[in-house]
Amino acid sequence: MRKILYQELKKRLSRLLMADSGDIELVSEERIKQIVEAGETPDYAIKHIGLWNRQVEFIEQESHFPMPAVFVEFGRLAWRHQQAGLQDADLTIGLHILTEALPEGYDGEEFHLDLLDKINRCLHGFTGDYWGAFKRSASIPCHDHEEILDDTEVYQTLLYDDSAVKKLVKWPVPANIKTQVRKL
Repeated sequence: MRKILYQELKKRLSRLLMADSGDIELVSEERIKQIVEAGETPDYAIKHIGLWNRQVEFIEQESHFPMPAVFVEFGRLAWRHQQAGLQDADLTIGLHILTEALPEGYDGEEFHLDLLDKINRCLHGFTGDYWGAFKRSASIPCHDHEEILDDTEVYQTLLYDDSAVKKLVKWPVPANIKTQVRKL
């Protein structure tokens, strides 16, 4: 279920595009399809989305990923068993949001703050087959970098896992019926 959630989060966050005015807009999947079919490349507001693995610890010494970037961190899960293999858990997801800190006068800080707000708008109430509505529960700024703005937006949801549920498989069986017609 986490794989499906991760894939859907990436798809959802990829709907944030840069408008010609410089604003960040949440667009429909159909609009992105129209842009691509017109032979254009969408101007994604988020250039890289990946799984969190403490990527920022040595970011200033190593070559890095394109920014703005979002890394998805799945928190610890305490599974509750329901019935017949169904489980659920309260899930905390941290989105590590990184942008370049541009020199003053270039609106880098305002872009970063706008991106935080647009991500919240994009994900507030986001639901799927295996999770309930997303709700933001915390915002944690990190001030450990000179050239990078780094915030973690924390979301809560209820995750469902049916991977242990035994699925019933019905095999088609041809009918073995003999009929006789009798005259009365």
